[in-house]
Amino acid sequence: MYPYIILWWSKFYMTGIGIIVSFLVFIGIARYLTKKYHQNFWKLFYWLPFLIVLTYFLWSYVNFIFDVGIFPTNSSEFVQLLSPYGYKFHFTGLLIGMFVSISVFLKKIVRIENKKIRWDILFFSLALSLVPLWLFLLMGDNFVGITTTTWLGIKSLHSDSQLNKFNLVYPIWLFLSLWSLFVVLGVKILKKKKFGYGMLGFTITLILVSLILMLQQYARHAVFSLGNIMFDLKQYSAWILALICYFTYKRWQKVPDLQ
Repeated sequence: MYPYIILWWSKFYMTGIGIIVSFLVFIGIARYLTKKYHQNFWKLFYWLPFLIVLTYFLWSYVNFIFDVGIFPTNSSEFVQLLSPYGYKFHFTGLLIGMFVSISVFLKKIVRIENKKIRWDILFFSLALSLVPLWLFLLMGDNFVGITTTTWLGIKSLHSDSQLNKFNLVYPIWLFLSLWSLFVVLGVKILKKKKFGYGMLGFTITLILVSLILMLQQYARHAVFSLGNIMFDLKQYSAWILALICYFTYKRWQKVPDLQ
C-alpha cells in the first residue's frame, strides 16, 4: 500500500522495517516480563542468536523447496536460499523454526510451573510484537490480500505499490493486528494471577492467523477444497501446532502454580 519510505536518498522498505521493529518490541516486552516474574532474561534467551538464524533458515528453506528443489545446485540458487531479497519466506517454515526454537529455549526447564511462566512470557512478547509487524506488512507489498468489492477493501497510497494492479484488496494484516490485541487482552483477563494461559493464547492466535491467511494471495500447496473454501499447507501446519499447544495447556492446567 505504501511499500517504502525514502530517507537520506535511500529506500527503506516497510516489510524490513516491520521485522526490525517487531523484534525490538519482542525483546523489550520479554525483558520487562522476565523482570516482573523474577526470571533471568539472559538465561532465557542465551541461545537467541543461534535460534534466530535457525528460524530464518527454515523460513526461507521451505519456500525454496517449493520454488526450486530440495537442495541448491549452483551459486545463484544458494544465494536465493540465503538472501532476504524479496522476502520469499514460507509461513510453515516460520512455524517449524519458532516451535523448534522455543522448545530449545525451555528444554532444560524441568518443573512445569516454571515452564508455564516462561511460555506466558513468550506468548505476551510474541503476540504484542506482532501488532506492529502486521501494520507494517499492511503498508508493504510483499504479502497482499485477495481482491474484494466490499467496504473493507483498501487501495494503494503509493504510485509504486503492487496494489495498483488491483482495485481493492482485503487489509488482512490490519485484521491480524487487531486480533493479536484482542487475544492478548482475552488471555490477560483469564490469566489474572495464574500461569499457563499463554499456551491457550498461542492456540487461539494460530487458528486466527491460519483462517485470515486464507484471504492472502499466495501459491498454495497440498490444497483441500470444501466448497469454495480452500485450505493448504499453511492451515494444516498452524492447526497441528495449535493442537499441540492446546493439549499442552490442558495438561498443564492440572498442575498448580507456584505460590
